[in-house]
Amino acid sequence: MHGIQLLVALTFLFGPVVPPPSDDPAAQSRRGKELMAAGRYAEAVPVYRALTAALPGNAGLLLNLGMALHMAGEDEAALAPLHAALAVQPSLRPASLFLGAANLRLGRPDAAIPPLQKAVRLGPTDKDARSMLAEALVALGRYADAEPHLRRLARLAPADPAAWLNLGNAYEELAGQALADMRERHPESPFTLALAAEAFAKRDQPTAAFHLYRKAMEGKPVIRGLHAAVAAIYRGAGHPDWAAVEARKALLLPGADCARERLECAFLARDYHAVVAAAARAEGPEARYWSARAYGELGAQAFARVAALPASAVWHERMAEVRRNERRYSESAGHWKKAIALDPEDPRLRMELAVTLRQNRDFAGAQAALDELLAAAPDAADVNYLAGDVLLARDDPTRAIPFLEKAVRLEPDAPQAHGALGRAYALVGRAEDAILHLKQALPADVDGSLRYQLARSYQSAGRAEDARLALQDYEGFRKSARAGAMPGDEAAITPPQ
Repeated sequence: MHGIQLLVALTFLFGPVVPPPSDDPAAQSRRGKELMAAGRYAEAVPVYRALTAALPGNAGLLLNLGMALHMAGEDEAALAPLHAALAVQPSLRPASLFLGAANLRLGRPDAAIPPLQKAVRLGPTDKDARSMLAEALVALGRYADAEPHLRRLARLAPADPAAWLNLGNAYEELAGQALADMRERHPESPFTLALAAEAFAKRDQPTAAFHLYRKAMEGKPVIRGLHAAVAAIYRGAGHPDWAAVEARKALLLPGADCARERLECAFLARDYHAVVAAAARAEGPEARYWSARAYGELGAQAFARVAALPASAVWHERMAEVRRNERRYSESAGHWKKAIALDPEDPRLRMELAVTLRQNRDFAGAQAALDELLAAAPDAADVNYLAGDVLLARDDPTRAIPFLEKAVRLEPDAPQAHGALGRAYALVGRAEDAILHLKQALPADVDGSLRYQLARSYQSAGRAEDARLALQDYEGFRKSARAGAMPGDEAAITPPQ
């Protein structure tokens, strides 16, 4: 039984009951408890409405009504009785818990946080309350606030792979936030360049990483570890002699002076939480650098805990995402399939498999996965979009159009779907229809292809001036993209200096 459902059952089996003033309310109260215990929440709602009208201001009955409404899926209606119950009895922990749960399900994580914080404070070992609080904080991007709760959840359930995975994901987000902050505030700092280089190296983009490492080495202060990182890139590129030069340079650097370089020394001692705590009290790119490195190591530790547990869907999901980010799509697809085998009822996993197969250009495999998803959810906008996109990739725009039209109808603000539909219309000679959708897709144009297709569609429609302006826009976009390319995007890995 799910934790919150168990709480409902326990509330009605053992919760305090205020004696009703007459036999009729007593019978109603018994009836309400029976319905709730049987999971017939919608039928319990009118019973508790009548009881709260007969006994206004009774915190227990207001709580029961709020719980019945929430469990019946009527979260908006549940808010008022739950607030009323807390106004009468502020320490009524189940009311805080269900108020937070209702707001969270309504998509209001900011409103969910205060009651969930109270529920956690009143019941610190309640995993459901803490999990929902962490979920609300993560939904608002407050990963630093969520981290202590995610860490406590992992300790409370050390055999739960999802707990460690959520903790690891939070650490990854915190590391990413540190890098984003450094890029915004200190874009040319050697610490920023070194951290960005490490991110490229992890994404299997060694050339971009190499040139950023090189640029970081040119700055001050000297950052230990960069020569070793470049040596690893050289070895991966088949240049062991160049790698040996960088390795020797690394050996010549002096060790860290722990009186001055406390963050680095704490990091080398693997006291990563101490690094994070000390960095939070410091300013500048160096503190953010060591904080991001520490978060990265904490994430790696959390993921290692998942890997040490028996095989699970969440672990294969994690590995599938890692391999996909590394562009190792075939391996990623294998992990998605293993995750599906362990959790066949989760349609999200099948969708991720279809996306990965599409990226691997296994169009037949992607289409087979999408056919299963469409059979179960024919009106899912994302599934219809991907089905149309796969058919478009298979040079079958005529069959793609109905799926893409449906995707756009279901989700009118999705630029990718508009772009795919615009390309499909262009391929079947419907230039004016293509123009309409390609214009709406431009915010999603990452490589200029949609702008170029728009210019061609204007030409096909006989709109010469519009075609000229669109082509001019395309050329400007491509020029800006080249100017903003990361160092090393086209340059080669060069010998040591």
